[in-house]
Amino acid sequence: MKQITEQQIRQHLINSGVKNLKQFGYPYVTESNILTDEVYKEFFKSMLNDVLGVSPEADKVIQPLLTELEAEQEVN
Repeated sequence: MKQITEQQIRQHLINSGVKNLKQFGYPYVTESNILTDEVYKEFFKSMLNDVLGVSPEADKVIQPLLTELEAEQEVN
């Protein structure tokens, strides 16, 4: 069985966040601005918190991603 890397998990989470936001009516969300736009970031943080604890492998990626989103918020 092929091992999934942390980078692949991160990319999957970001892609899922973009897809979910587009389904909720935000057609301009991208892989880049989901990490920087205030509205998109809040949605993405909520999504990440919802899946936190489901998988130890994913948690290794989710925790740093949440920290990154929080750090970006402090800069702005």
